[in-house]
Formats: sequence, structure tokens, C-alpha cells
Amino acid sequence: MSWQKIRENLIQLIPISKLRKHLSFHYGWFPGNYVRNDVIISSIKNLHLEGGVYIGSGNTELHCEGGISIGSNTRIAGGCLIMSTNHNYNHPTILPYDRTQIQQSVEIGKNCWIGARSIICPGVKIEDGAIVAMGSVVTKSVPKGAVVGGNPTQILKYRDMEHYEKLEQGLIEQKDVPKFVKIDGFKEYLK
Repeated sequence: MSWQKIRENLIQLIPISKLRKHLSFHYGWFPGNYVRNDVIISSIKNLHLEGGVYIGSGNTELHCEGGISIGSNTRIAGGCLIMSTNHNYNHPTILPYDRTQIQQSVEIGKNCWIGARSIICPGVKIEDGAIVAMGSVVTKSVPKGAVVGGNPTQILKYRDMEHYEKLEQGLIEQKDVPKFVKIDGFKEYLK
């Protein structure tokens, strides 16, 4: 067993979640990714991040019991909730649900953007290049390059996939992201 697996198993045994979370980020379990230190992650061993992933703060929660996989260069804004478990409400004698946990993995592809305060339900697959508008509730899978929004989400439009493919292959040089500056309550892009 590798030292990383041993550390992971030992940290999972620590009963105080804040200390457990601090140790997991302090020792850099997510190299090449940026996860804000106030993100709540349960069952961290079931979280798989590819390189360049950003997960923002502001009550962001990842419940990884059923497994969560996030592709490279994906951005998850603050306040998002990603669930990979649900309750069994079809029990014949217990209401509202029994103690069974139904685990369904969540897959988020590469180059995705998940807007602030979005909720992603168990069993959902968000394919490469998809955009989820802020405040959306994703209850079913999202196709490649789709821009979705609402509760439950609906496809609003699609990205220009020809342009997306060229950017991804490096055929178009990507410029630096413009900076924001606040002027009289409005934001203005600067070069």
C-alpha cells in the first residue's frame, strides 16, 4: 500500500471534520488543482480530480460516497452542491425513507463550468465543455457542449463546438483572461 493511501485512510479516521479537511488539503492530495480550503468533502477517497480543476468556496459541498469524478480544466463556482447518494423512499413499511443509501456516481467532464449555487443530483453525467448556469438543478445528464439552466435544467443552447474543438487542440492561441475592475457598481473588461 502506498504512503498516500495510508495517509488517506488515517485521515479518514479523524472524527473532527474541520481537522480532517485541513489535513487533507495541507498535504496536497490534489496536485495541479485548486480546491478552496472551506470546501466540504465527505468520503474524500471517492473523489477523483484531473489536473487544473478549480473548486470555489462559499458553502460548496461534495458528497462523494457514490463517487465523484471531475475532468481537467473544469471550474466549479462557490456554493455548489454535488450529491452522489440518495435515500430509498420505496420501502414497504418505513416513511419517509429507510436507512439504505443508494449510491450513484457523478461524472463531470473536462472544460466544464458549473455556475454558483448549482445542485448536481446523483447519477448525473455532465459531458465535456458543458456549462451549467448559476442556480440550476441538474437532475439528468448534460450532453457535450450544452449550456443548461433552470430547475430542473433544460438545454438553453449549445456552444460553438467547432471553435471549442480548435481551442482544445491548441489550433487557436488562448489569450489571458481579461481582468475585472469595479467602476460605479458596473464591471468593465480591461485588456
